[in-house]
Amino acid sequence: MTVLADNLRSIGRGLAASLKDYPLEAMLGITYFIIFAIGGKPDILVWFFPHYVLLYTLHKFSWKGNAMKILYVLAWFLWIPLILWKPELRGWDIGIAYLLALILLIIGEKPLGNEEYGRNILDIAIKVALGFLIGGLLMGIVTAIIASVGFLFDLELSDNWFTHPNAFIATMVIPLLCCWSVSRPQTDTRDNKFIQIAIDYILSPALVIYAVILYAYIARILFRWELPNGGVAYLVITFTAIAMLCHLFRLQLSSRHFDWFYKAFPIIAIPPLILLWAGVIRRITEYGITETRFYLLLLAILVTVFVAMLLKERTRNFQLMTLIFAITGFLFTFIPGIRARDFETYSQKNRPVEQVEGPEDGLTEAVKERIWSVKDIQGPIDLGEYSQLVPASEYHYYEDSSKSVFYKDESRTEILLECDIIGRLHDNVEDPADKLVYRNDRYMAVFSRIDDKGSAGGPAFTTSYVMLLRKP
Repeated sequence: MTVLADNLRSIGRGLAASLKDYPLEAMLGITYFIIFAIGGKPDILVWFFPHYVLLYTLHKFSWKGNAMKILYVLAWFLWIPLILWKPELRGWDIGIAYLLALILLIIGEKPLGNEEYGRNILDIAIKVALGFLIGGLLMGIVTAIIASVGFLFDLELSDNWFTHPNAFIATMVIPLLCCWSVSRPQTDTRDNKFIQIAIDYILSPALVIYAVILYAYIARILFRWELPNGGVAYLVITFTAIAMLCHLFRLQLSSRHFDWFYKAFPIIAIPPLILLWAGVIRRITEYGITETRFYLLLLAILVTVFVAMLLKERTRNFQLMTLIFAITGFLFTFIPGIRARDFETYSQKNRPVEQVEGPEDGLTEAVKERIWSVKDIQGPIDLGEYSQLVPASEYHYYEDSSKSVFYKDESRTEILLECDIIGRLHDNVEDPADKLVYRNDRYMAVFSRIDDKGSAGGPAFTTSYVMLLRKP
C-alpha cells in the first residue's frame, strides 16, 4: 500500500507541476472541454490532439527567442478559426494531421544520430503510453462509479453524465500526464529485453520469411509473364516500412542476430520495389489518379528514396527521413492546388466519361474497380436511364445521426440526394442487396457492402459510393 500511495502522490505532484509548467496547454485543454460540453461543437475535438501537440512543440522551442514565444502564444488561438472556418473533414486530412502530430512529438529538438534518435522515439512512446494508460484507467473508474450510482439508486442518467467527465479526462488529465511523463529523465532502452524479443525473435524472422514470399511471387509472375496484382503495392510498402523501423530500433541492442539482413536490405529491397512500382503504375494507368492512389504514388516515391538513402552511411539518417516524410505529407495534404484531392480532380476531369451499355449488363469490373474499389456488389443493378458516372471528388458528402446527404458544393445549399444508410454499420436489413442503391428522379448512389455481418450482427457497409447522373 505504501508503494501505491507513493506512486499516486508522485502522479499528483506531476499533474500539479504540469499545470504550472504548461499553463497554455492546460488552458487549451479546458477550452476544448468547454466547447465540447456547452458550445455545441463536438466536431472540433477531432483537431484537439494535433493542436495540443503543436502548442507543446512550440513550447519546447520557446527558449530559442522571442519569435518562438510569440508563435507559442498565437498557436493557442487556433481553435477560433477552426470554429469559424469549419474546415471540411476528410479522412485523409485528419489521418495525416494526426501522423504529423506524432512526428512533431518524436522528431527531437536538435540533430540526432540514428541510435540516439531511436532511443528518443522509444522513450517518448513509452512515456506517452504510460500517460494514456493511467488516463484510461481513470476513465474506467469514473465510468464505473457513475454507472454504479445510477444502478443502485435507480437514476436515469443521460449520456452527458458519462461523456463529459471522460471528455474532461481526455482534454485535461491525459495530456498533462503525458507532459509530465515526457519531461522526466530519459528511459534507458539499450538492451531492453522486450525490444530484443520483438525485433530479434519476432519481427526480423518474419521480415526474412516475407522477403522470401515476395521473391517467390516475383518468380511466379515472371514465369507466367503477367502483371502483378495492383494491391501488392500496399504489401511492399508495409514490408519496407516495418523493415526500416526495425533497422532503426535494432541499434539499441548490443547483440543482434540479423545484422546481415539489414546491411543487405537496400539490395534485397530492389526486386520488391520494382514490384511496388509495377503495381502502382498499373493502378494509375488503368483507373486514373484518385486521392488514395496519389498517396500510394507518394509513398512509393518516398520508400524508394529512403531505401536509396540506406546505401551510404552519410545519407543513412532516419531523423532526416522522418522530416522529409512530414514535409511531403503536409504539402500534399494541406496546400491548395497541390493537395492529393486536387490531383484526383485534375485526373478525373481529363478522363472520358464511361457509358454503361444497359441495365441488364450491370456494372463492369473496370467501373467497380475504378470508382468503388470493391468486387462484392451482388447481382446486376438496374440502371434505368442513369448512365453517366460522376467522380466522387465533384460533390460533397455529409453524414449525421439520421441521414446521409450528398450536396453540390461546400455551402450545402443544394441537396442532390438523401439516403437512410448511416456510417459503417446498417443493422436489421433482411436483404442487403436491396439496400445498396438509393435514387431520386435525377441521381443514384450505390453503397458497397464489405461484410456479411457487422459488429452488431447486421450487414456492414462502408460509405464508398458512386453517383450516376440521369440522362437529360
